[in-house]
Amino acid sequence: MKKRLPASRVYLKDIIDGYYVRSEGDFEPNYLITRDARKVYRVKVVATVVRDPMISDDETYGRFQIDDGTGTLWVFGFRENTRFVKLVKKGDLVQIIGKVAEWRDDKQILVEGVSKVSPNMWILHRFETLKEKVEHVKKARIAFEIYDRYGITAKAKVIAKNKGVSEDLLMTIDELYTLMLEQRALDEEIVEEEPVEEEELQEKPELEKAKQAVLELLREKGKALSHKFIIKKLSSDFEEEIIEEAITRLLADGEIYEPEIGYYEPL
Repeated sequence: MKKRLPASRVYLKDIIDGYYVRSEGDFEPNYLITRDARKVYRVKVVATVVRDPMISDDETYGRFQIDDGTGTLWVFGFRENTRFVKLVKKGDLVQIIGKVAEWRDDKQILVEGVSKVSPNMWILHRFETLKEKVEHVKKARIAFEIYDRYGITAKAKVIAKNKGVSEDLLMTIDELYTLMLEQRALDEEIVEEEPVEEEELQEKPELEKAKQAVLELLREKGKALSHKFIIKKLSSDFEEEIIEEAITRLLADGEIYEPEIGYYEPL
């Protein structure tokens, strides 16, 4: 029987900002490389369910959305794992174990286990996650220095071993740098293909004002506000298109989330 890979405690932001890698071999697992050079095959997170679960009519898949204060992600269950989606409801604090996946550039978690937990578990999770990150960063800092000076060479590996740093960590850093360069090249290509028009630059201050107005309105009311209500309240100061874009940007930036379709709350 194949041994199951360990689950790493992470924040959702670690997953969202990380680089998803699809393995070339049929029997090799996919994985995530975080910005601090951790290679993660399975994750363990504690978060709040912020959207009611949805299950397909034939019950072959289901999903729900979670938020841990650092980011928001969809959790999916397919086939027999759909049963885990049925165990939760909006507002539950849950611990989830699963694999990271990516669909159309959006990260998600494929659930393998879920359980409702107490607020004390959330505090413990934050502590354990921070502890793991600190321990990793101590070694990663040394590994980055070795890699930046010697690359992946025999000398680098000897120095790393003498300083208690694994060769695997050096290899992960090498892979991380490659992924970062590929992403940078892709971003530059997109910028070249879609140059910013002068009109867009002129509209940016107006958009920033609209984003701030939306945030202030949500914080002032202290509850979820409908899309229609936000448009109506701010229509005297901004055009509807600007308000729409402000809401979209705030969602993308993680400043607000959508607890129900068409309703928004600040994080």
